Amino acid sequence: MALTISLPSDAESRLRERAAAGQDVTQYVEQLITKDLVAPLSLAEAAEPPARAVDAAGVSDDEFTSVLVDARDAVRRDRRKPA
Repeated sequence: MALTISLPSDAESRLRERAAAGQDVTQYVEQLITKDLVAPLSLAEAAEPPARAVDAAGVSDDEFTSVLVDARDAVRRDRRKPA
């Protein structure tokens, strides 16, 4: 995929400086994008979709906490069972 982007001149200068250590700008930008795309989600990013679903369902914080605690306890019980 080929992309064309416009950067402010100060951002372009910083990009060229950072890429100067053995890579051309294109390789450096590809590396940055790839790194960002394969990075694990932050807790906030991972929690956002379920939080929206809980809000839409009208579940109270206490009810949601109870469901999470029950699920956690079930997982722990399953882990303790002999194989």
